[in-house]
Amino acid sequence: MQNVNDKRTDLLPTDEELSRLRHENLGRLLDFVHVAFDRLALEYLHRAGYPYIRAAHTHMLRTMRASGASLTDMAEEAGISKQAMSKLAAEFERMGFIEWRDGPPRTIHTTAAGQTLLKYGVLALREAEDHYFSEISGEEREILRKLLLRVSEADSNGRSPTWRRRRA
Repeated sequence: MQNVNDKRTDLLPTDEELSRLRHENLGRLLDFVHVAFDRLALEYLHRAGYPYIRAAHTHMLRTMRASGASLTDMAEEAGISKQAMSKLAAEFERMGFIEWRDGPPRTIHTTAAGQTLLKYGVLALREAEDHYFSEISGEEREILRKLLLRVSEADSNGRSPTWRRRRA
């Protein structure tokens, strides 16, 4: 591949090569897998009795803890604004999945209904993974997981991504 600092323009890809690059680049493939995987996990949650759970709610599901977490920490881990996380928290509170507890800092805790939802969420992830990746062996899955973890280990500054630092 041409170095981005190389000013030569005589290496213009053909339309066929451009099309292949647009559809088969790793970013596009990872995005496709991410969206399709999440959609499948949501379908499992809907069938488990949670038809009102939307894709946006996965930010809450991915960051909820029985032991509690601050809204700021949850928003940072989810990669969304505090305002967006606040809206999701309000929805989850109305649905009975979380409750606020006072203390320094004020924290969000899962209710019994929220813990049940989390259990179904874990099952949905496992079922989606089994279904979505059924064409590859368990060993290949672990290789893929390890490769993706290695790639995600460092951001552009060479530090662990926020979600990795929070979980460490």
